[in-house]
Amino acid sequence: MGKASTVTFISLVAAIIIFPMFISLFPDGIHISTPDDIFYEGDALQFYGACEGNGSAELRAYESNVTINNETQYMENLMISGDISFACQEAVLDSDRLFTSYVVIQGDDCQVTGDGINVTEIDGYISGNISIRFSGTVMLHESQVENRSIPFIADDFSRIFPARFDGIFFITNGSMKINGKNIDFSHHIFFRGEGLWRGGTRFEGTSHLTAVDGKFYDEEKKIFFIPVRVVILWVVTIALFIVSLYVKKNTFRERDEIFVGFSYVAAALSFAISFFLWHAELQRILGLNLFDMGNMSMGNVLFLSLAIVPYLVAIGIIGFPMSVAVSSLFSMVGLSNLGKGIGRSAGLLMTTFWGISLLSSILNVTFSPLLRLL
Repeated sequence: MGKASTVTFISLVAAIIIFPMFISLFPDGIHISTPDDIFYEGDALQFYGACEGNGSAELRAYESNVTINNETQYMENLMISGDISFACQEAVLDSDRLFTSYVVIQGDDCQVTGDGINVTEIDGYISGNISIRFSGTVMLHESQVENRSIPFIADDFSRIFPARFDGIFFITNGSMKINGKNIDFSHHIFFRGEGLWRGGTRFEGTSHLTAVDGKFYDEEKKIFFIPVRVVILWVVTIALFIVSLYVKKNTFRERDEIFVGFSYVAAALSFAISFFLWHAELQRILGLNLFDMGNMSMGNVLFLSLAIVPYLVAIGIIGFPMSVAVSSLFSMVGLSNLGKGIGRSAGLLMTTFWGISLLSSILNVTFSPLLRLL
């Protein structure tokens, strides 16, 4: 076995070991994206997801199975008011009202109106048709199931945007700040995140991806529509490529021949890690799993395009110039094959790490025109 074959074989074995090891160490990715801070004041916030709350509230249940203090019965009508705490795994929020089909509830000194119930302290759960009007604090966050039973959000919007309804916020008016900056909007703000909803009028939380009037919120500085960082990367790449055409030293040329196979194996490994991390980030942001073929829907199909198209764009504007820049440096000393392997790896990994930070910019070019149709 020649040296080139030996290096290729060792590289292949290492790649087979490294990739599953990486997956086992980071099964949910590396949390590359940084969430935006969201502050909202108003009474037009709608939410789909899970919640826990406490404070003054009034709960009404219709045609429900009620279990309170270990006693279970079916009730046509039930009303509970007072200081209570509650938790819902799937709920729809409309300003100061919650709608759900199942709630766990606790409370002291409550007023309970219902046939056969005469208690002031409650500890139990209710399943059925439930609404809660509250004035306390509610924690809103991602749930494990979707709830589209009360479609406050426009059907066209929910169809066109491929996100699970398990942490969805939709705002139509009010005062909004993102990272401390006032945001003016005329139609709607959409995001997937979590936070505290206080008194039915104020929200403080986070979002990884926010759509404002059909355009994704983006703080990236640009030249025309191209991020400045991308422009700088291309300028540096072009400069290095031109220099490499004139500066050629064959110092390590003979040794470089053994890295032909390594360059392809390194690129394949880097692509696998890069796309895995990219998918993990989009799954965290949008809640959809590209590989969940058992629940294939139009949302999955749209998510497929949302995952792949921006990734390909990121490869073109980030991965390719990074690869050329690194390989140009190595080619100056006669290590073109080694440089290609390291360059492709650097480009693919930078595609994910840098591309995710530019996701809003990329989506504004590739996807937001669909949102503007609403």
